[in-house]
Amino acid sequence: MARSASTDGPDARRKAGLTRRETLLAAGGAAGSLVLAPPSAGARAGRRVARASSLRYDVVVVGGGLAGLSAANVIQGAGRSVLVLEARGRVGGRTFDVPIAAGKVTELGGQWLGPGQEEVRALARSLGIELFDTYSAGANLYYRNGRLTRFVGELPPARLAALLEGEKLIGSLNRMARSVSAAEPWSARDAQFYDAYTVAAWTREKVLDEEGRLLIEQAIRSVYGDEAEQISLLELLAQITGVGGSFRTLTGSAQSERFVGGPQQMSVRLAEGLATPVQLGAVVRTIEQGSPATVRTEDASYLAQQVIIAVPKVVTPRILFSPELPAAYAQYFQRSPTGATVKIEAVYAQPFWRTEGLSGYVLSDTGPIALAYDNSPPDGQPGVLVGFAEGNYGRSLFNLTPRQRREAVLASLTRYFGPRAAAPTDYLDLVWAQEPFTLGAYGSFSPPGVLTALGASVAGPLGNLHFAGADYSPEWPGYMDGAIRSGKQAARQAIEALSG
Repeated sequence: MARSASTDGPDARRKAGLTRRETLLAAGGAAGSLVLAPPSAGARAGRRVARASSLRYDVVVVGGGLAGLSAANVIQGAGRSVLVLEARGRVGGRTFDVPIAAGKVTELGGQWLGPGQEEVRALARSLGIELFDTYSAGANLYYRNGRLTRFVGELPPARLAALLEGEKLIGSLNRMARSVSAAEPWSARDAQFYDAYTVAAWTREKVLDEEGRLLIEQAIRSVYGDEAEQISLLELLAQITGVGGSFRTLTGSAQSERFVGGPQQMSVRLAEGLATPVQLGAVVRTIEQGSPATVRTEDASYLAQQVIIAVPKVVTPRILFSPELPAAYAQYFQRSPTGATVKIEAVYAQPFWRTEGLSGYVLSDTGPIALAYDNSPPDGQPGVLVGFAEGNYGRSLFNLTPRQRREAVLASLTRYFGPRAAAPTDYLDLVWAQEPFTLGAYGSFSPPGVLTALGASVAGPLGNLHFAGADYSPEWPGYMDGAIRSGKQAARQAIEALSG
């Protein structure tokens, strides 16, 4: 059976009488069905709570992902009243777990962590969520110019010139990043110079070998979900700094571990710990700035001394602000695009590639799936291959029907793993650009010129408005760890403002 999963789809409108945990989880985790609660049902339950108590809060948080829920828990811990408004019928934001067997899930959103991501590791530990290593035993696959080659280790069997030039470029990027602040990249001595380049233009100047350029460009797709032609070199250098100074971290060790039961359960448990239930299906339409601010959904309004906006940057302009945001913010949000990743999961009765001595990892020069991993549960049952169509490969799937997408994806997997890959027992995919409260994946990025022109103007709070999310974090930007850090920082700012 093929399933094109949607976090906000109409199929959700058929269930009622759910537990609070099921409603919060809605579309994934341990609750046991693809869609458990409609946005309307979650919203109704939340509004009854709100009307029975005061509509005035110290802080209103817009967005029930890891950033918003981390912020809300810090605020509650400080003894302040807080309400979280979530547009979807579930919590979790860009983490989205879907059941594939009894007690087992696969992740259609964010899923990995690695060394140095101490915030998300600590949160998982505090919630009793165990971790396990990403499966990596066996040979990897490299597909280039129609030829499939097995290899072991990190480096694919590319031409020596390609590998040497690529390694040289990576070393150069790491050295350049040392002079770039992750928090204020625009302040770097050479910021204007770096920000005038796309990553692709810089790569073309420094890497003469065509295969070497293709390897770097595929690595950039795996980080941003988009093409190197779109991304500022200064943006990339700041991200390298933000993950500890190594480009290899972005493409390797940050994908080394996974969460038993999936990462969305962290958001579910954070939401369960709030005294005031998260309001699901609460689409924020307007925010009227003032003291207090007024946050309006379609049928309710809330007063807040401080507001934390924890939604993707590209979604923020869908909120009508009164008065309008300053011009620098309006321009910044217009110029903060999000990647074009389509994520797929092919489920098999057994991980047959393991018996053939394969790890499940694929690196390819041919789409739409140019990157794949073994994504099976900890015990390997059932077998799961996760694939990514990123950048223009992802956009090539946008206008296809679900059946056509499935056929294109399985053709890619069959190219790498043989005919057994053509017949999964289940298939899921998610076009994140079609999700109205996300609008893309993996996260936002800055094209050339944006950071130096606008970065300093949009840093920090705007009056009693605070912006949070994985893409706002200087440390581990775009990762779950960054989302938690950003949410906590916004919470501290809001608490300080309340105390001032």
